Amino acid sequence: MHINTKLEKQDYINAYKNMFAFVVKRPVIMAFALMSCFLVTTIPFAMFPVKMAGFAALVALMVCLVTTHYRTGSLETLIQELQFQQRIYLPAIVAVASLSWLGFMVAEFIVSLLNENTVAAQSAIQASQAEPLYSTTLLAAVIAAALICVAQVMPFVLALFCHGLDISKGQGENIWWALITNLRTFAAFVPIAQLVPIAVVFSVDLTALIVLFGGMYSTFLLFIVFNIEPKTAEKASSLTLIEQL
Repeated sequence: MHINTKLEKQDYINAYKNMFAFVVKRPVIMAFALMSCFLVTTIPFAMFPVKMAGFAALVALMVCLVTTHYRTGSLETLIQELQFQQRIYLPAIVAVASLSWLGFMVAEFIVSLLNENTVAAQSAIQASQAEPLYSTTLLAAVIAAALICVAQVMPFVLALFCHGLDISKGQGENIWWALITNLRTFAAFVPIAQLVPIAVVFSVDLTALIVLFGGMYSTFLLFIVFNIEPKTAEKASSLTLIEQL
């Protein structure tokens, strides 16, 4: 199996083209994906660990949906694919929920300590600083969103691919390192991160949508990395990625 980690600019563009083509040609799947996004979005931030676990589950579901349809031309083997990949995504969901719960508790403790100085801190902020601070915050949020896609979403998707393709942990780490050290990889996720300013301007929570498209783009990018071609339903005969190659 040929693995291409030396991606060029056109490879990243092709990943977007393939993703958008999938979105347009598979409206039912995308409707289901958007409904899943909505369900995760409705989880209140007061249930932060559950919300974070929902994001992980959303990525895992979308990867299984896209890879199954991309490799077989149908969703007939989706349940089998979910069962096959549960060894990867179930521990990840539990770990995300546990770490998020711990972080949530620490954050609450820190906020309670800082509340005493809130009034004094607010009075020190000048009106003239509001606009540049707002712009800087938006820029930082866009960069942070792109970094999250590269450093958290993409490795999770890669882990699912490595499990499906029977690639060792060491090989997977080398692939991830080769991708993350390519500045084009970070730049490729910036368009998805542009949803952050939109969310701020319209005061809506688009976090789940960012995670969804981050996971989808990672999936189509890894199709190029692993040289995986789409297959029609008539030619499909296997369940998992490793069985189909």
